[in-house]
Order: sequence, then structure tokens, then C-alpha cells
Amino acid sequence: MTHSHDDTFQDRLAGVMLGTAVGDAVGLPAEGLSPRRRQRLLPGPWRHRLACGRGMISDDTEHTLMVAQSLLTHPDDATAFGSSLAWRLRWWLLGLPAGVGMATARACLKLWLGFPPKCSGVYSAGNGPAMRSALLGAYFYDDRDHIERFVTASTTLTHTDPRALTGALAVAHLAAWAVQHDPMEPPNAEFVEDMLRPKLASPC
Repeated sequence: MTHSHDDTFQDRLAGVMLGTAVGDAVGLPAEGLSPRRRQRLLPGPWRHRLACGRGMISDDTEHTLMVAQSLLTHPDDATAFGSSLAWRLRWWLLGLPAGVGMATARACLKLWLGFPPKCSGVYSAGNGPAMRSALLGAYFYDDRDHIERFVTASTTLTHTDPRALTGALAVAHLAAWAVQHDPMEPPNAEFVEDMLRPKLASPC
């Protein structure tokens, strides 16, 4: 798998990571709140306001960085990429991260207990895989097969419910679309319909 390493492509990859971090920090205070409750507790436009006008990243950004590190190590082998990401998730859990999802925590514990990456996932439709898949879509923007294989490897590490894979692939394919098209050009209806078809996660 090769890519043209022109400035535009590099800038767009950097934009995916920076956008993830900024969106994460801005949205963190509203995590878990309904739109109505958010408007009541956090009125006004979106802005950094976790503490004293400052924001803070969460596990969303941390997972994206771990995906980036694993992708740099194994850009052509989805299985090796998954194994690398599994080790990073193991050590990440030992840091007792705040806000870690129950499914992700259980999967990381299974990894520590010796389960291989292909069998560590738990049946959950949580958003953990989706929050770390945008970079994969952006990097493999011109190769649908690589997107599918790498996102599946990342997803099934922690989540095996097909809805988790569908969500992760949706984010990845939208990121791929964004890399290839003008920011003001929306994807067509057929693309969105295909992207949101349920994907079956392979059982262990």
C-alpha cells in the first residue's frame, strides 16, 4: 500500500488528528448528556469550558494516537496492526484512564489474560471503535479493502456487535470521502446508504 506524500495529503491527515483532539476537548463536558440537558447545563455556542475556559482530551484522542502509532509500525498488514494496537491498549488500561468504556475495559483485561486479539472483543455496540477509525479512513482513502480490513481489526479487538463495526466503518468511509473531496461537497445518498449497511463481525 503506497500513498503520495504530498503536502495536501499530509495536511489532511494532520487535520483528522487535530480535529479529533479539538472536537474531543470541546465536547467532553457534554458527554452523555441529551441535547436538551446540554443546552440547559452548557448554554451558548460550543467552546472549551471544562475548567477555567480550558478543554481536555479524553480516550477518544488517546485511541486515535495509538492507532497512528500502530499504523506507522504496520501500514501494510492488518493482522500485525491489530496486534500492535492490542499491546498499546493493554498498557493504556494500566494507566487507569478516566471514562474508559466497560466493553473496552473488559476487552483489555481479556488481552492481559492471554486472549489473542481476534478473540478479545466483547459483544457490545459501544462507540469505542468508531472514535478511533477516522484516521484509518483518511490514510487508506483510495483503498476500500484496506479500510475494511484495518477498521475490522481495530473494532473486533474490543467490540464484536455488528453495529459497532458498522459505526466504525461509517466514520472511516466519511473520513476517506473528506480526504478526496472538497469540504463543502456532501456525499451522495447511495454512498451513505452503502456505508450504513450492517457489517458482520467475524465470531471468534
